[in-house]
Amino acid sequence: MSEKTIDAPPEAGDHEHGDAHYVKIWAVLVVLLVISVVGPMLEIRVVTLITAFGIAVVKAYLVCKHFMHLNVQPRYVAYFLGVSVLFLVVLFAGVAPDVLLHEGRNWDNEAARAEVERGLAAQGEGAATEEAPFEVTATFAATCGPCHGAGGAGDGAAAAGLDPHPANFTDPEFWETRDRQSVIETITGGGPAVGRSALMPAFGDTYTDEQIEQLADHVLGFAPEGALEPVELVPDGGAEAMDGAVEATEDAPTDGPAPEGDEAPVEPLPEAAE
Repeated sequence: MSEKTIDAPPEAGDHEHGDAHYVKIWAVLVVLLVISVVGPMLEIRVVTLITAFGIAVVKAYLVCKHFMHLNVQPRYVAYFLGVSVLFLVVLFAGVAPDVLLHEGRNWDNEAARAEVERGLAAQGEGAATEEAPFEVTATFAATCGPCHGAGGAGDGAAAAGLDPHPANFTDPEFWETRDRQSVIETITGGGPAVGRSALMPAFGDTYTDEQIEQLADHVLGFAPEGALEPVELVPDGGAEAMDGAVEATEDAPTDGPAPEGDEAPVEPLPEAAE
């Protein structure tokens, strides 16, 4: 009897690959993954679309061919996969409106609508806050209040941990060495600008000159009654010297006409010779 050689089907060994082949396909997939991550970072729409969808299709193809071996599987397997993808598309088309839209023919996404309205309202409030006029009381409470207290008594929430202690604007002794101009200079340049604590920040770059003057006037409003009254300057020698200065001023000559009875005598003109 003669021996017959039985040849293997041509398709039997088509999908048989060594380990190196699968490592190579894996390396290609990793490179494609890196590209799909880095591509959108360029913020170029075309590049983003290509890296998001184009590379995804290529990776799916490589997996189906080299790992799932769909190219050598019976034809019905491909049909089954195609039908599965079709169902996925139908499912997305039916469910997506619930996420992308707020209402439909028989439904209404109230939660999504409320969230969007809340976000728009918050954005509008932020814009209104930016355009709001300067309000000195609120500005002082927010900017100065944490240290000096809303009432200016130096009892803010952060005052206990500060050394030196924040100034107490309601203390008469504080105003013995301060006036409106010194307060303006302190707000503008901070404590170091007037030789005081470096814990007092400068606001010259934050507020306009007019706003700083309003803040200074607000601080002056905390001063006790009488603390800001002007002091009468008394010359050396006390009250007696002041009385003498007043009398000297009263006796000083003036440029006006002399009072009656004090006119200088007028000499008569000599008679003309006959």
